Amino acid sequence: MRMTIKIRHASHKFAESVAKSVSPDNLKAPPNVIVKTRARENITTSIVKCERLETFITTVDDLLLCMDAAQKTLEEVKTDRRP
Repeated sequence: MRMTIKIRHASHKFAESVAKSVSPDNLKAPPNVIVKTRARENITTSIVKCERLETFITTVDDLLLCMDAAQKTLEEVKTDRRP
């Protein structure tokens, strides 16, 4: 199974920060699971490859939760910086 996830962000800087925040997940993926994430322009693209359905669903769910948390954190930090 393979899935490509593309998320549009407010800026390239946001996309790059989200990609960097989930990059440890790319390294800690279980055997037979491939997760690659990159940022280009204002879009974060993640590719997930896996053979077992249960592992695939869990991996995609975890990746989306981590990306959502990173995005919300960045938005909060951006909001807190405004005078």
